[in-house]
Amino acid sequence: MRGSGKLKGATRRALALIPLCVVVILGVVILINLQTPRHPWEKSSRVAMAPSPSEPQGRSVESGATTTPDYLKPSNSTATSAPPEPAAASQGVGAGSGVTDADLSYLLAKNLLIPVAGIKASQLRDSFNDTRSEGRRHEAIDIMASQGTPVLAAADGVVVRLFQSDKGGTTLYEQDPSGLYVYYYAHLMRYADGIAEGVSLKRGQTIAYVGDTGDAGPGNFHLHFAVSKVSSPRKWSGGDPLDPYPLLTHQ
Repeated sequence: MRGSGKLKGATRRALALIPLCVVVILGVVILINLQTPRHPWEKSSRVAMAPSPSEPQGRSVESGATTTPDYLKPSNSTATSAPPEPAAASQGVGAGSGVTDADLSYLLAKNLLIPVAGIKASQLRDSFNDTRSEGRRHEAIDIMASQGTPVLAAADGVVVRLFQSDKGGTTLYEQDPSGLYVYYYAHLMRYADGIAEGVSLKRGQTIAYVGDTGDAGPGNFHLHFAVSKVSSPRKWSGGDPLDPYPLLTHQ
């Protein structure tokens, strides 16, 4: 009976070990499956992938380094556009002036009137580049005439300023309808009746009379006439000068 009891005990212990062995075997199988690629062509679990639409273009998912895709690289066949050439400056306006040939063309098309009654183009002399006191350049034309000769509006416009100047004496500033140009009349004896700031002028209208006020010198009767391009809005003086001579002689 003792032998029979020992056999039964050994049997029970053997049966108890069976589940443990099954668990161990299953664990080994699972571990092998985890370490073995599911497909023979898969050599690594880290496979570089194309960036998704939400990722920045040109950034590698594998290394994190910033690269430039071929389709974003500039083509060698495409030339870089050069900046446009600046418009050529008009002759007589001075180096660095903001005046261009387009301004000169516009004013030539206006057919400016010689602003002193009875004066012909052949009587004019270009004094734009003549020097004046304190190293100044004249930047205008002097039209010689007798005292009291009518001064005429060179073009349609508006009186923007009547001014008493130490150098210019009695002066008048007329603005072109475009708002881009100013006609300046100086050394006037007096203004014509009805002339005031804000008054509209017509080409050929009498606006003043030739005098010698300011620094013209006693008895040196003439009209100092200048044309300038406005350098800033509502500024009636200090603009970029243009030579009036070719504008009045239509050359």
